[in-house]
Amino acid sequence: MQLSKGQNTTVPGDRITVSVSWPRSHDCDADLSALLLQGGRVRSDDDFVFYNQAQSPDGSITLAGKTHTADVVTDTLTCALADTDPVVDTIAVAVSVDGAPSARLADLAPITVVMTAQAETFTFVLGDLSDETAAVTAELYRRNGTWKVRAVGQGYRDGLAGVARDFGITVDDEAPSPAPVPAADSGVDWGNPPVPAGYEI
Repeated sequence: MQLSKGQNTTVPGDRITVSVSWPRSHDCDADLSALLLQGGRVRSDDDFVFYNQAQSPDGSITLAGKTHTADVVTDTLTCALADTDPVVDTIAVAVSVDGAPSARLADLAPITVVMTAQAETFTFVLGDLSDETAAVTAELYRRNGTWKVRAVGQGYRDGLAGVARDFGITVDDEAPSPAPVPAADSGVDWGNPPVPAGYEI
């Protein structure tokens, strides 16, 4: 199933694998991360799963690591949804560029998100990239006792630190960083994003 930005669907079963792929580059790379949220915020810095902390405290989210082919790099995380702490209502999945200061996600386009649960596969291509250095690609969230997935595609121009800060992570900076700037317009409250016409919540 191909998802468009803002579209959601029910996750079958209680396990899902999220893989993000991009063309291999000699100049830059990217990394996958996840944030476990309660009411749009992490409970502590431990709820940030990334390359220096590859598993969530409850063991439900694990970074499986990267695979490489001659042309494509894929970073993957696994989500055991049934094992997620009951107070966690959303899992935000982000990708961030790793490379020279001038590197941007657009340098790695197209960036493709593939989510697999049981026999079903949901795909989302991260589009409209310009100077963003990180993006929330998708989110898994509980609704009436059921896990669902939504394609998000919200970009940030201040990298992984911007994503982390936006969700309540303490980020050590030598100097204050600018506030995150959405890739597309805004005014949108991404803690409670709008649902396009024709899509259920």
